[in-house]
Amino acid sequence: MDERIIDHIKKILPIPKIEDHKNVLCILPHPDDGEIGAGGTIAKLKSLGAKVRYIMVTDGSAGIRDKSREETREIRKKEQEKAAEILGVDEIIWLNYPDGGEYRIEDVKNDLKKHISLIDPDLIITVDPFLPYEAHPDHKNCGLAVAHVMMLYPKLVPIALFFTAYPNQFVCIDDYWEKKFEAVTAHESQVSGEILELYKGYFELKASVYGEKIGCKYAEAFKVMYPIMFHAFEEALWV
Repeated sequence: MDERIIDHIKKILPIPKIEDHKNVLCILPHPDDGEIGAGGTIAKLKSLGAKVRYIMVTDGSAGIRDKSREETREIRKKEQEKAAEILGVDEIIWLNYPDGGEYRIEDVKNDLKKHISLIDPDLIITVDPFLPYEAHPDHKNCGLAVAHVMMLYPKLVPIALFFTAYPNQFVCIDDYWEKKFEAVTAHESQVSGEILELYKGYFELKASVYGEKIGCKYAEAFKVMYPIMFHAFEEALWV
């Protein structure tokens, strides 16, 4: 892609800093996605005075193999409430679609429209549905529903995508690294001792590599975009 085009886009549509926003809505596929993908950033936003809400698209009911969906749903909701409290999240809104189950993305979009209109966020944080090789339908449905809804939203609200292969912004979370993993650990049904150690090693390495890019120890990565970039915008990958 010609750098002249990218430079021009960056001048007319400068990408805002995540930390500058005060009314943040995180739209998440499952319990634990917010903490794993953006927990340090969420804790940092709260420390900077932002109001942060979660919309949880699914109920997490497929996340424990040896328990029924009903049992799993209750366990994971309690874990998510504890994790959100650790980070300082102000509210969790549950849409309660079946985890990994059959539901229509149109219904998700209609629910999101109602909540987004009421909350009127100045930043949305969600998963990147365009991640190469992403096969989980809940992740794709969640991210795509957000993109579709925000393309028609009357305000130009930036969207920060995590679990992304093409980051364009890194948030220093040096002071929030321990809190992030305290919140991740609250999801006890998902992160046993051995798995937690694997997570820590992998995410610590990744966060340190991201941190090097902005001169800090640990950072989280995002692709920050405006909704107009989700349609007929060939340069979206490089912005």
